[in-house]
Amino acid sequence: MKPRVLMAVSPQLRQEIFGEDALHRLKSFASPSYHPGPGDMAAEDLARTIPRFDGLITGWGSPTITPEIVAKARRLRIISHSAGSVRPFICDEVFGKGICVTNASSAIALSVAETTIALIIGSLRHLFEYDDHLRRLREEKPEFGASHELTGRTVGIVGMGEVGKRVIALLKPFSCRILVYDPYKPKGEIERAGGLPVALEDLMAESDVVSIHAPNIPANRHMISRDMLAKLRDGALLVNTARGELIDEESLIREAGSGRIRCALDVFEADAHSVARKLRGVGGVILT
Repeated sequence: MKPRVLMAVSPQLRQEIFGEDALHRLKSFASPSYHPGPGDMAAEDLARTIPRFDGLITGWGSPTITPEIVAKARRLRIISHSAGSVRPFICDEVFGKGICVTNASSAIALSVAETTIALIIGSLRHLFEYDDHLRRLREEKPEFGASHELTGRTVGIVGMGEVGKRVIALLKPFSCRILVYDPYKPKGEIERAGGLPVALEDLMAESDVVSIHAPNIPANRHMISRDMLAKLRDGALLVNTARGELIDEESLIREAGSGRIRCALDVFEADAHSVARKLRGVGGVILT
């Protein structure tokens, strides 16, 4: 008898990230059941159905695996998270019960790393601003300030997980000086990757570009605080493709709104459109 696997993701997400080939392979060794939707699965629905399943597939929007859910998961042997950071979605009781946990960080990391490099180069070269200027059919010469190469710049990497390591690898042809803050990584591992381990305060003060790749855990909330943002040199670029909660967003809006620093944000703590409204018309800001 095949093990029973529950896909606790919305129908929309299932269609986006699980192709027919993936579902065919899953069915070859397991008997999957799907959340009917609409929308994300509710925690109470997961708690009610989990006793019948041996495996669980989660993703963006899935309920957090609480101790109450774990207590009811009598048959559960594996949780496969179809996204990157899995730690915020599960409780310690999952590991205490010996349930295997996997995620898709290695599959997602390259895409995020490439996006990071694109945002860095696009911002340093004012590519998005020139595009907007021409699309508005403006005749006057734009005044965006100096355009800079990435080559030879000092880049600070905050968090050297799967994405951070790939960003460092993609930066190597640009001969950058790479500073790394990651309290969970040994000094030797950072150096072998091509980075120089430093304190967060020093990284913020010395970098031309700061790129955030830390995990979204409670200890990291607003790790890029108002005081840390104040340490950035004038004209520095802050890129966040990790999680919005890692930055004190209101402080960042004030700093970017003043024109003192530049930023490129692919994630947000509050509503993305709210941030966009507050930074409407501000130069040196990329929001995706």
